[in-house]
Amino acid sequence: MSLLTNGARLRCLFLDPAGEAIRRQEREDDYPEGHLSALTELNMQNLIRRIRDRLPVEARERLAIGVYDETIRVNIMLIDDRLCIAQHYLPQTRGVDSPTMVIERTSSTSGLYPVFDATFTSLWERSRQL
Repeated sequence: MSLLTNGARLRCLFLDPAGEAIRRQEREDDYPEGHLSALTELNMQNLIRRIRDRLPVEARERLAIGVYDETIRVNIMLIDDRLCIAQHYLPQTRGVDSPTMVIERTSSTSGLYPVFDATFTSLWERSRQL
């Protein structure tokens, strides 16, 4: 919370717990119906109630949360416009078993960083903000 209070910005993008894509993901990963939806909803509500709602009013807009309803391809974390952590989603492969890449931006126009930055930005622009 102190980072957000002191000016940091955080955008969190979740698979829509009420969407069709999360139901497909549950079937593909052999989860019981509603399992991923419930976990995702819990994570989103924790961010909203335990963090965003407790921030000073002027800092609340710095924690943006969105949902999208598309097939998951990769988990993307962008840090300080210079570092990307990308973890691909593979059928029946979860967590530490999924390949993870740490990508450092070396230029503004080439390499993998701009690819993942553009992917996140595209999903964010199509998402529904909460």
